[in-house]
Amino acid sequence: MLANLLLVLALAAGPAGVYNEGNRLYARKDYAGAVRAYQQALAAGPNADAGYNLGNAWFKSGKIGKAIVAYRRAWYLEPRDADIAANLAFARGYRVDKVLTLPSPLARGLDRALHFLSVREAAWLAAACFALAALSLSLWILRRWTAFLAAAAVLAVLFGLCLGSQQAWLGEVSARPAVVVVPEVSAQSGPGEEFKQILLVHDGTEVRVREARGGYLLVQLPGGSGGWVPKDAVEPVYPR
Repeated sequence: MLANLLLVLALAAGPAGVYNEGNRLYARKDYAGAVRAYQQALAAGPNADAGYNLGNAWFKSGKIGKAIVAYRRAWYLEPRDADIAANLAFARGYRVDKVLTLPSPLARGLDRALHFLSVREAAWLAAACFALAALSLSLWILRRWTAFLAAAAVLAVLFGLCLGSQQAWLGEVSARPAVVVVPEVSAQSGPGEEFKQILLVHDGTEVRVREARGGYLLVQLPGGSGGWVPKDAVEPVYPR
């Protein structure tokens, strides 16, 4: 009762009050209460700190899948945050289902480069670089100073990099990533219990949603295999 009363009082104080209440509950090892508080704080809008702490609270509660979802949402907002990246990797290490096909070092390096900026940062910088490149090119046409042409070339390259980063994030969101959030679930050959079981997946397994039909989702694992699972067995990383 006291915890609920404190949460109500924190709600009256706004998102910051609820967030601070979540921190207080987490410090007292009341992880279920902390989860509720951080979720209330996030109801006001995306926030990397609240998402990161929500992931920690879910992880302490033994909910690996829920923790991975929260960490990935926080990473989407702050991709250069070392703590978010470290805890996401740590939570992934607790999964029952291991990823057998790992990307090459070159692919990992390219992925890190394309996700160095957040999608919002990439969009703003792309717009700024495009405008400055156009201005530099216009000044070169008027004055014929080599410095303006060089600046336009550099800004055009930066514009391309920022645009590539933005498109990488948009492509990831459109791929509809999701995470298994139940202890285990059978993937069936069709959208229903009457279909044959193809494989068994466990809490924390990351998938991509390919199709929805009735109360089922067709999901694909990183290796390419997959099947139909109940909707409530997975949670989308980027809810629509």
